[in-house]
Amino acid sequence: MDKVISLNRNGQFQRLYKKGKSIVAPSMVVYVKRNGLGFNRLGITASKKIGKAVVRNRAKRRIRELYRLNLERLKAGYDFVIVARGKTAVVSHSVLSEAFLTAADKLGVLNEQN
Repeated sequence: MDKVISLNRNGQFQRLYKKGKSIVAPSMVVYVKRNGLGFNRLGITASKKIGKAVVRNRAKRRIRELYRLNLERLKAGYDFVIVARGKTAVVSHSVLSEAFLTAADKLGVLNEQN
């Protein structure tokens, strides 16, 4: 299993919210900004609006796995923040994957050969 490098400082999240590009989907919001490093980093947010701790943790696990499975399809050198929405914990994996890949393509971070 590949290790996902995480964003863990509030300033890193705030930088993406303020200066990054974003796409809104029914199941998630994806923020992207170039990080100047040779690798990607991921931050996940799930607010209390989407449910109690069990639901929030499930949403975060699903997003983390979705990102891990599609990591090789993404261009290197970007920070991603994915905000979970109410549907994140309950929609099928294929719907979630399609939403993420569509957002990544619109943001220009999807590799062309894939």
